[in-house]
Amino acid sequence: MASLACNIPTFFVIISILFSSINGNSAQPPTRICPHFDCGNGITIRYPFWLQALQLEHCGYEGLNLSCHAQIPILNLSSDLYQVRSINYLENSLIVSHTELTETNNCPKIHHDFTLTLTNSYLFNFTSGNKLLRFFYNCTLYPPSLPDIACLQSGAKRSFVFTIGAIPEFDWHGYCESTVSVPVLEKALDDKELLVSSINKALPEGFKLTWRTPSGSCQLCEAFNSNGFCGYTNSSSTENFFCICPDGRHSISCPQDVVVSASFELNSVGSGAIVLGGLMIVATVFYFVQKKKNSLYKPVSRK
Repeated sequence: MASLACNIPTFFVIISILFSSINGNSAQPPTRICPHFDCGNGITIRYPFWLQALQLEHCGYEGLNLSCHAQIPILNLSSDLYQVRSINYLENSLIVSHTELTETNNCPKIHHDFTLTLTNSYLFNFTSGNKLLRFFYNCTLYPPSLPDIACLQSGAKRSFVFTIGAIPEFDWHGYCESTVSVPVLEKALDDKELLVSSINKALPEGFKLTWRTPSGSCQLCEAFNSNGFCGYTNSSSTENFFCICPDGRHSISCPQDVVVSASFELNSVGSGAIVLGGLMIVATVFYFVQKKKNSLYKPVSRK
């Protein structure tokens, strides 16, 4: 019985080594190749976004490159910089705001329109959660009785803001120095207040965009039967796409045998854990049964 008790620990050691061996042979997932980042403000930056300063050959979509400035992730759209305020990877959406706007600015002013140009419209979309505003700055003549933006008053000049579709009839372009159209989150506009009183809060909160997978090779790479990550090189060549797979790079998508092999190995880990766990339970039960039998058949000592 003593030999059985001594062999039980050895049995557990063998099981542990075997389990580690099985687990160590699993394919390396693409998430190891494309690590997550954080600029310092708690926003996780991961695929399909990538940090241009840290990944020379990056994994992520062209156009979703971010940079970190003062612990803030920055997105470059149409040569304009926008602060990334949050990213929702389940909805493929993000909230961005103009970099010149902050919550501490008591009189925010937008200096240019936000537009989705041909270079980024293939990737981004506006969502239904936005409201488009039109600003008219420094107007020398304007309809009477309209509320203006008080903090932007300059002598006799006045500035106004309206939602698209609710702009009063007037020659605004003829009497105002500039006009700017900007989206904001609809929920940031308080219906109980005048619009001019809501913009100080709504503008810094930004607006919402959604992104979609680029067409072509990237869609094939991310397909269910491929399950790869889209990557690009910094090469000036037009053929700069590659698909990141568990076994490395491929030109379009992950080979089926690699995907099946990786899936099989990962499933083997789970199956092996169940089998080994069952063996450990059997060995434990066997040990205690033998121990109980031994206590029942102790030799009687002679007086």
